[in-house]
Amino acid sequence: MFCAISGEAPEHPVVSKKSGQVYERRLIVKYIEDNGKDPVSGEELSVEDLLDIKSTPGTVKPRPPAMTSIPSILSVLQNEWDSIMLETFTLKQQYQQVRQELSHALYQHDAACRVIARLMKERDAAREALANVQAHLGTKAAAAGETADVAMEDASGLSAEVRGKLEATTAILSKTRRRKANVTAEAVQTYTQRAVFPGLHAARSPGITSLDLDAKNGLVLTGGNDKNALVFSQSEEKVVATLKGHSKKITHVSWTGRSEEAGQDMALTASADQTVKIWTASADKSYGYSAAHTLSGHSAEVTGLCVHPTKDYVATASMDSSWAFHDLETGSTLLTARSDDVTKGYSSAAFHPDGLLFGTGTTESAVKIWDVRTKEAVASFEGHVGAVKTMTFSENGYLMAAAGENNEVSIWNLRTLEIVHKLQVADQGVINALAWDQSGTYLGVGGTDIRVFKVKTWQELANLTENTAEITSLKFGPLGDYLVAGGLDRSLRVFGITE
Repeated sequence: MFCAISGEAPEHPVVSKKSGQVYERRLIVKYIEDNGKDPVSGEELSVEDLLDIKSTPGTVKPRPPAMTSIPSILSVLQNEWDSIMLETFTLKQQYQQVRQELSHALYQHDAACRVIARLMKERDAAREALANVQAHLGTKAAAAGETADVAMEDASGLSAEVRGKLEATTAILSKTRRRKANVTAEAVQTYTQRAVFPGLHAARSPGITSLDLDAKNGLVLTGGNDKNALVFSQSEEKVVATLKGHSKKITHVSWTGRSEEAGQDMALTASADQTVKIWTASADKSYGYSAAHTLSGHSAEVTGLCVHPTKDYVATASMDSSWAFHDLETGSTLLTARSDDVTKGYSSAAFHPDGLLFGTGTTESAVKIWDVRTKEAVASFEGHVGAVKTMTFSENGYLMAAAGENNEVSIWNLRTLEIVHKLQVADQGVINALAWDQSGTYLGVGGTDIRVFKVKTWQELANLTENTAEITSLKFGPLGDYLVAGGLDRSLRVFGITE
């Protein structure tokens, strides 16, 4: 027999009625006096619960003599040993208990982290699903109440009221469209990269597909392959709003240009999911945007998105071989046009600065010019290579630039309907974006790199090569002293003249 506390053969063995364990009487009595429990089972235990065990042969410990003798010293050491054994046993029990509690706490912590991660994932998925549903239904903020999901109607033409508005705007713009350049060619030649903001849009579907500039508020609207549009503040150097709702990549984005009148602009986004969304800003100027209307009348990817100079209407073009004219306030479609000459869809679009002519680039190497009032084709420019990927009208209204699937930009004279010049970029290069400055003096070409040309002489003033992937969109600032560009490297770049 061995004592359950000391592990040695007991001199006066006793057994506990509660646990059935054998103890040395003096050790267990001391333990009961201190704790009142069985040291093994933890049950309440008293001295009366101990039964003496008779053993043969028995040993009787001699009575300890005075402390002056060796036997007395040994007795004292024995007592100290007994105390140490009791304390060690207690520490072992506490150690085992703490280990169990720690193990249980770690398990609970791990389980809680897993549950929290799962709940956060479900929350984010629910938020995204809610945003998609709201944007698809065209809901405004909860307090707004009114929604719209507008399908295009095949209107025969514009009403007299709308025509009168377009013609009045044209009369005003025709008198003011001749503007002098605000910067000299020598200044443009000093263009360098002022700033770069990387990491816009998701990395899983990288790339900025389109951008537009609200110079008054210092905001850049970008669309991406990740199905989202972002509002980037140049002053704060960060994304201040994310517009979610499309189910496929964004193909074009645009501000309406109302910031000067309204303080905050409306945003427009077109997508490969066949829809166009009209986003309105919150009244508190907190960069909150909600989808006021969803135009869902096209049956294929929307490839053109152009705000009319009145800032009250927008035109769209699609791969379904149709283009349409919409009211921004109501989200209604005022006009839809199709042509027997176009069967494989439109690949680009642009408004003439006066607002009565609308140009569409086709996948069959041609540019069609339409009278918006009557939806009749008034001119056709052919001879491009492949689909017309991008096109734009000069601010003076006399020139049009268009680029196909090669490295050439064709400059057309709208009065003679002839090509006046062809610009070439890098060998084997591509062209994805064209932009005039507001004076019509300089033409920016983006693709493999960014180049700026001077009108009439067609001298190349700048060649900017800082991008690490193709440039997909670019816009000049209102004075022409800088331009912003976005590309497939997910970076927003700002180039400007050197002071």
